[in-house]
Parts: sequence; C-alpha cells; structure tokens
Amino acid sequence: MKTIKVLVLFVLSTVTAIAQDGGTIRGTIKDSKTKEDIIGATILVQGINKGAATDINGFFSFGKLPVGSYSLKISFVGYESKIYEGVKVAANQVTELNLSLAEESATLAEVKVVAQKLTNTEQSVISEIKAAQLVVSGISAAQITKTLDRTAAEVVKRVPGVTIFGERFINIRGLNERYNTVQLNNAFAPSMETDVRSFSFDIIPAGQIDRILVFKSPSAEIPGEFAGGVVKIFTKSIPENNFLTLDISSAYREGTTGAAFFATKNANMAWTGFDQGYFDLPKSFPINRSALINTGASGIDAIGASLKNNWVPVESNAMPDMRASLAGGLKFDLGSVRIGNVTAVNYSNTRSIFKMERNDWGYSNIQTTGEPDEIFNYVDNQYSNAIRLGVSHNWSARFAGGSVIEFKNLFNQLANTQYIQRSGFDNGSNWDIRSFDQVFRGIYTGQLTGRHEFQEGSLKTDWMVGYNSAYRNQPDYKRFRYNVDGSSSSLFIPNGAAQTFLLGRTYINMDESSYTAAFNLDKRIKVGDEKELDFKAGLFYEDKVRDFGARNIGYVKSTPSFQTTLPIDQLFSPQNFNSRTGIKIDEQTNPNDSYNATNNLFAAYVSANYALGKKFNAIVGVRAEQNSQKLNSADLVGKAINYDNTRLDVLPSLNLTYNFTEKSLLRLAYGKTLNRPEFRELAPFSFYDFVNNRTVSGNPTLKNAEIQNFDFRYEFYPTPTELVSIAAFYKDFTNPIEVVFASGANPILNFSNAKSAYSTGIEAEFRKNLNANQPNTILGRTSFVFNGTYIFSRVKLDATVAKDQSDNRPLQGQSPYIVNAGLNYNDAKKGLQLNFNYNVIGKRIFAVGNNFGSPYPDWFEMPRNVIDFSFSKQLTKAIMLKGGVSDILNQGNTILQDGNQDQVFDRNQDQTIQNYAPGRVASLGLIISPFN
Repeated sequence: MKTIKVLVLFVLSTVTAIAQDGGTIRGTIKDSKTKEDIIGATILVQGINKGAATDINGFFSFGKLPVGSYSLKISFVGYESKIYEGVKVAANQVTELNLSLAEESATLAEVKVVAQKLTNTEQSVISEIKAAQLVVSGISAAQITKTLDRTAAEVVKRVPGVTIFGERFINIRGLNERYNTVQLNNAFAPSMETDVRSFSFDIIPAGQIDRILVFKSPSAEIPGEFAGGVVKIFTKSIPENNFLTLDISSAYREGTTGAAFFATKNANMAWTGFDQGYFDLPKSFPINRSALINTGASGIDAIGASLKNNWVPVESNAMPDMRASLAGGLKFDLGSVRIGNVTAVNYSNTRSIFKMERNDWGYSNIQTTGEPDEIFNYVDNQYSNAIRLGVSHNWSARFAGGSVIEFKNLFNQLANTQYIQRSGFDNGSNWDIRSFDQVFRGIYTGQLTGRHEFQEGSLKTDWMVGYNSAYRNQPDYKRFRYNVDGSSSSLFIPNGAAQTFLLGRTYINMDESSYTAAFNLDKRIKVGDEKELDFKAGLFYEDKVRDFGARNIGYVKSTPSFQTTLPIDQLFSPQNFNSRTGIKIDEQTNPNDSYNATNNLFAAYVSANYALGKKFNAIVGVRAEQNSQKLNSADLVGKAINYDNTRLDVLPSLNLTYNFTEKSLLRLAYGKTLNRPEFRELAPFSFYDFVNNRTVSGNPTLKNAEIQNFDFRYEFYPTPTELVSIAAFYKDFTNPIEVVFASGANPILNFSNAKSAYSTGIEAEFRKNLNANQPNTILGRTSFVFNGTYIFSRVKLDATVAKDQSDNRPLQGQSPYIVNAGLNYNDAKKGLQLNFNYNVIGKRIFAVGNNFGSPYPDWFEMPRNVIDFSFSKQLTKAIMLKGGVSDILNQGNTILQDGNQDQVFDRNQDQTIQNYAPGRVASLGLIISPFN
C-alpha cells in the first residue's frame, strides 16, 4: 500500500507541471460543390515541413505547433490546389478550419500518389471499422498505450464483446474460446496448447502490436471456422520516423514481492527463459516402456538412480517484477523504393504467490441432511515464475507504383515454473502434497506478403506465404504426498503398480508446424455510367502437422515392508533403488499417451459488392472449405484409433449496409460458419491436471459444429475519434462442442457434442469526448470509452444424454454479460495522461455437470470486477514516466457449485470449488526515446 500512496502523490504533483506552449490546427475539407468529405487530400504546413492527409471523414489535425501564423497548401488529384494564408496558432488553443476544394475543369495527366497509411492510431482504427463492410470492433496501439496492458491477452479484453478466459484464451460475445479463430498478420496463429483449442494471447507483448481487429460477422474472405469472431493481430510495420525506444519498468506485487519464494532447482541460465534440457530424461534412458522392462532388475535400479533427485524446493525472496523492451525503427530510400524496418526485443521476469482454496463436494445426501458431502478440501500455496522473451523483426518495401512487399517475423517464448504446496482433507485422510511443474512454450511465425495495384487502381491483388512453428514442452512434472496423522507423517508409496499422479514424474512434448499460402484479387468493374461492381476472389491453403507424446514414470515399493517415513530427498538416494528391498521405477505410459495428427485445409471464395443507389450497399459471397482432419493414436490396450474427418463445407454470406448520412449507417449480416474439433479434444490421451485435481480426456467421436449467424448493427461517428454503435445478434448451433464432467466420484473432464443451442444478445459501444467544443478544458481533455454486451443462450440435448447431463442451461463458457469502460484524461500541453479502466463478466459455466445416480451441478466461474489505473508524464522530450496500479479491487477468482440448485449463487452459502485473490500490482517505469 505504501507504493500505491507514493504513486497517487506523484500523480497529484504532476497535474501542476508545466510544459512548452503550443497550439493545434484541425478541420475538415469538403468538395465545394457537393459538400462531400474529400478523403486523402494532402495538407502541407509551409515552412516547417509538416504534412497530413484527410481521413474518410475529410478530417485532419496538426498538434503541438509553435505559436505563429502559417500558410496551408491543400491539394488533391482532380481538384484545384489551394493555399490558405494567415492561419494563426495561439498558445494552448485549437484553430478550427472548414475548408473546401473545387474540381479542376481541365483533363489531368496520370498522377500517382504514394503515401503511407497510418494504422496504429485511434482515428485510423475507427476509420477502418467504418470503412469495413462487416461487423468489426478494434483497438489501436495508441489506445493500448493508455493502459498498463503488457500482453495481447490484456489488450484484447478492451475490445467490445471480448473477454479473456484462463488469463490467456479469448472469448467473443461470451462464447467459449474454441469458437474463435486468431490470425497473425492474416495467417492462422499457431497453438502452443495441448489441452485447449485456442491461441494463447499471453505470448504476444503489447508493445509489438500495431492494432487488433475483431470481425464478428461472416464474409467470404475471412475464415469460415468461428462463431464468436475472427481476431486479426497486426504487428508493427514501416515506422513514421526513425526511432529507438527503451522501455523499462518494475512492479510491486501485493502478497508476493519480498515474501519467501519456493521453486524447483533449475539451470544456471534459467533467467533467459530457454529450455536448456535441465529437466529432460537422461540420454541413456530407455526409449519406451518395453525397453525399460527389458533392461532387467539391475538395469531398472540403475536407471531409477540416474534421474535427478530434485524433489526439494529452493527458497529465496521474491524480487519485484522486471520488464524491459528495446524497439527501433528506421526508414530510408533505395532509389524510388521506400524501405522500412521495425525490430523489437522484449523481456519480462515476474513472480506470483497465490493462496488458493480448492474443494470438491458430493450431493447424494443434500436433500435429506441439507449439507453436501465433503470429497476434498485443500489449501494451495502456489509459487509461479514466468519468464517471457520475444523478438519481432519486420521489413517492408514500398515501391513507387504503390506495390508493397513485407517480410514479418515474430518469435516469442514463455517459460513457466510452478511449485505448489497443498494441504488438507481428501476421502477420510489428511495430506501434505507437493507438485513441481515447468512448461516451456514458444512460437515462430513468419510471412512474406505483397500488395499490388494495376489498371489505375481498379485491380488490386495481395498474396501471402508463411510458416508457423509452435512447441510446448512440459518436462519432469513431479508430484508426491505425505499422509499426515497427528504429529507424524509418512510418504505415500504405492504397492504393485505405480500411480504417477500420486508419486511420479511426467514428461510431455508437443511440436506443431504449418505452411500457409493465400492469394486475393479485388477488381472494380464499371456498371453503367456511375456505378461499380467490386468483385473479390481468393484462395487459401494450410497444411498443419502435430506430434504429441507423453511418458509417465512412477515409483513403487519393492517390498511392502519398505520404510516410508523418510524425507523425499532421502527416499530417492541411489542406495534406495533396489528391486528387492527398496523402491523401483515403474513406467505407466500407455498406447493412448501419444498421437500424431494432420489438418489440410484448402479454401476458395468469391464475393460481389454492389451499391444499390447512393445509400444502400450489398455484398454477396460464398466460401468453400475442403478440410481433412486426421489423427492416429491407440486405446489403452493398443488397438489403433484412426480418426478421419474429411469434408467439404459451403458457407454462404450476405452483408448489407445502409448509409443514412456520411456519419451514420446500418449493417445487416448473415453467414454460415462451422467449428471443428481440436486435436487434443479428439485424442484418447488422459492427463491428470494437478491444479484442478481432475483428469482430462479426449473424445474421438466428436463431430463438427455448424452455426447460422445473424447480425444487426447501427453505427454513428460524430467525429473521427468518436463512435457510437448498437448491435444485436443471433446464433443457431448444431452439434456445439462443450467441456463436460463424464462420471465418477471425482468426475473426468471430457468433450461432448450437444444436440443444438442458440445464443442471442445485444451489445453497445461508445467512444466520446466529454466536451469536444472546448478542448482546453478538463472535460475537453477527457474521453469516455464504454462497451457492454448482454447475451442469453440455451442448450438442447438428446433425451438419452439429458437424463444424465445438466440440461436447460447456457452454453458452456457463455457469459451472460460483459462490460468494459475507460475514462481517459490527456493534457497534451503538460504531457500528462491519466486512465481508469474497468472490466467485468457475468458468471459462466466452467464445466457442465451430470446426474449419474446423484446430481453433480455445473461449475460456474463467478463475476470479478477489475479496475486499473495508469498514468504517464512526459518529463523531457526524450523521457516519459509511466506507471499505475492494476486490479485495485483485488476480488477473488471464484468457481462455485449451486449444491441446493436454487439458482441463487451465493459465495457465503454455495460450495466453493476454487477461490484466490491475485493481488494488486503497482508498477513504475521509464520510456526513453533519445531521438524524439
């Protein structure tokens, strides 16, 4: 709390700071005859070499101009150039101009204008949303800088209708993460997850993002596999100016920083985040279970002693979070070609300590006793260390004729180590349980792209070839437990066959790679004297391969009389590995613990965009996707499982736009989309999730889900930086895929198709300056951002399924409401920004319950209100101070069960499955830009 007070005092003191005086010129340019906005007109402030171009509203702006009088030269192809003299700029004032240009009467020779379009400002993103013929939402790099968001996962939840699940997976319009598709620079983003069908957004640092767009209505040119939306993340490209920026910060995490921190012993260079093989099996270790058994008793003893005896955590003090990024950009001319490069290196090292409550309950007696049966009640002390390292390296060449060639590269990796000390009650016994986990994840994605114009701009083409690679390595995942009886405790060692989730170590590795290619054509064809038909067609290809394997190594007593009161590190001393009188390793790897899979997608589309009059526009399109999804594995006894889901899907779409005025419009959209099972959901592999104390298993009988999507949205753009939109949507699902509890006293998490479902809702978005007419007042410097979504969904099950599964409920993972809001203060004169951001989602089903004998209700993730504060202050021309406090309320992450099934979720009355408070985080840092 002391850190928070210091930050508040600093913010109050910076409000009175004084910077250099300057003024602003802004205005609009219209056709003098028709009064229509002129898009792309060039404005030059003569004498100081400053220029700008008008946006789709004919708007332009110059900020921080020295006090004085200026001449503005306005020009545009086909119009007479005009010079406006004596435009005065006063200190801290805004000079508003309403200008016009007249068409030239003479016939012009061919003129080519080559300019760089800005894409990372709030104004440019709003312009892109307005110009799109689809239902789109987005966020810009400029808006990202107003928050303390550090990863794409934190950024994207600011987009209307978007939330983050599990701190890294995206939900759009409250739908489960599986119903969304993610693209990086127009290529499918690779997955680093073994258990979840989703791109992990926490792997992309916020500083590498140019903009994020979320497409919520179908069209022929975007992928057909989604129901919530298609997320497109664009990384930075040609810079406006040469730059070099160093961003360094540190953070105090409540409940963590300065506290005792426990972690597994690691390699000397672990701080780099690279997997150095420290936790791997020895190279001499038998290649599989059969080879291990065939080594004989003495060989098994030697192999057991060869594994690292690293079962005791190392203690230290938790250091403050550290983050640093170095980014640079340059542009230069090579003859008539403009070359640009943006390179960024990002590093972070953070620690967290959570005290987590974890419980499970039975409900066989609740109707008679009023109380649920205790299955287990645990308290976890969880110690986590996350190290991120990312590099982006992008080149771009812009040619005089307008063609652009880009080569974009992104590499990111994340190393997570976690130690958990769990204590509590389970099935009549008291336990002291420990877990050591380390996960190394990483992606590389590279694309070579081109954009070209022909036939005086009436024919445009773009293409892309790309390669993606992803890995997830989870080596030496260890668990063990002590049975606590009063003042004494004994280490649990199984007899007979090993139980690796009780005492053992698991090694999991996943590698995935894919090749992609795309080609798009856009041709404008004149129809009559005034109208045009915009015809689009394209092809897309992706070939993906995944290899997955796991090994389960457990320990058993060689004889029932072996002493079990030894501490864990002494138990695994070499002398205790004896196949007759001590302990021995016992591998329990099964045929279903590995699989290989491929997915081959070929898609083609055509669409036509035609203006039916001056106000009405229609886009009709169809997309065909030929997809072949194959997975090869085996069941527990080794019988082959060969999954082959090869099919052709034809996906029609219709998007209608009606423009009431230049600033307001109405969109109507329909489209068919689909949702395919993910590899992990199909694989028969069973995995024990220690954190949730659950086994997760796949289902090789899953079918594709199909979705009919209907969208309606009204949009109003009062100014180029303001937006008001109200939307309604309806989605009809056939065979939706859900996460469900299968059966048993400790139910297994599985994946299943429901018969059908629907989801309908409304959403609203507002971006508003509180007093745009007086920009130099407090209200004039303050803007408000709000977006909210309300959703209602229901699932229908087959009668045979409904008798054993939770019915008459929302879709699994569907939130009933989402609210994001922000209040932003920006004083350009003093170089001061203050920002408050708020986020909350409604309760949603984490996993679907069942009714096998006695009810086991759904798990619901409860709402959590999050308020963040951030500030930035320009200290000098080259140095900015930035900081804030995130998660000020520090409410608990809670999962509840409604045991009495009264549909009232009360944190004090209903059963808590999970609960922990992540802790407030106060950060402070410097952004140094020496070439500003």
